[in-house]
Amino acid sequence: MAEKLRLQGHPIHTRCLEVTVEQPKPSRVRAQGRILDLRKFGFVPTGGDLQGAGVIHDMSIQAEVSIEHRTIELFEPFQQVVPFEASPRTEGESCRDSIHRLRDLVGSSLDGSLSKRLSQAYGGALGCSHLLTLAHLISTTLSRALDWEADARRQRPGSREPNERLLKRSVLIDGCDLDAGQAMEVAIQLADLHTEPYASARDSLSRFARHHEVRSHARIDMREMRLASLGLWERDRVGLPLAPDGWIDRGDWAAPLVDGPAIRGFAHRVDEHIGVDPERSALRDTLRNLAPGAIQCMAAYAHRVVEGKGGVEALGDGPSILQFGGLPDSCYIWREGGPGMRSRNQPS
Repeated sequence: MAEKLRLQGHPIHTRCLEVTVEQPKPSRVRAQGRILDLRKFGFVPTGGDLQGAGVIHDMSIQAEVSIEHRTIELFEPFQQVVPFEASPRTEGESCRDSIHRLRDLVGSSLDGSLSKRLSQAYGGALGCSHLLTLAHLISTTLSRALDWEADARRQRPGSREPNERLLKRSVLIDGCDLDAGQAMEVAIQLADLHTEPYASARDSLSRFARHHEVRSHARIDMREMRLASLGLWERDRVGLPLAPDGWIDRGDWAAPLVDGPAIRGFAHRVDEHIGVDPERSALRDTLRNLAPGAIQCMAAYAHRVVEGKGGVEALGDGPSILQFGGLPDSCYIWREGGPGMRSRNQPS
């Protein structure tokens, strides 16, 4: 059952993304987004040093959008915890050096073209893949919050207090090692909680407006980097009283993705098979987070290379993301000629 996702194996990594949408004043909404990576297993030789278990990334973005025009008025990123701080090892470079590029999104429309503009401004060697993942999620969460709020206010007019929360989205990704590195399980749980205005609420529970959940369970064949299986379920509950079940199996939408690559080109294939219907946006966002979440989980296997175990021997020739860090041009630090690539073969 979807409500009883069961993971086997050894827990190796958890990624948490959350976006809270508030209304600071009648003409604007504000999104506070955060991405947190918690490694639970192993260590990674990267950047000329050893990166152990614990908090690997802690980054956030604050965005404000005009309600009337749906244009971005503020887009301010922060990187509280990064893997590469400026140091002699990095020749003074840091993950934060390209963060200004995200501020260039101010003035952009919150529409279907924003995803492409985000990638053009901050994708690959231009920026940080983790902040980019969060930025994509913020854009779709803001669209959903504005759509749901407009629908709710047409049915039940009511004003919001300054800085009142409209919606909170959470995406939790958990990875477990199976069969000594031969396979990995990844579970994703997305939830959108929409609330009624304080002014119309009698108590805490009467703030409930809508709770939309998506859950996914994937098994990745690590020898072939292939998606061996993929489950997908959805539940949408509007108003009280709450129904105790209501899960819908969306396996037919996930089926075309099975047996294909688990990482390379996965987001494009998700868009192709799920489509752009706004009603499917939560399903699409859940699956689009599978590949970047799995990449973070995979880094926990790096110590096995040092141990000489054979769990990752089928990943191809040359340096592997599981062994030495990011792939070339996967982010600003790992760009060709950047500090990550320069230190790849240096002793720790």
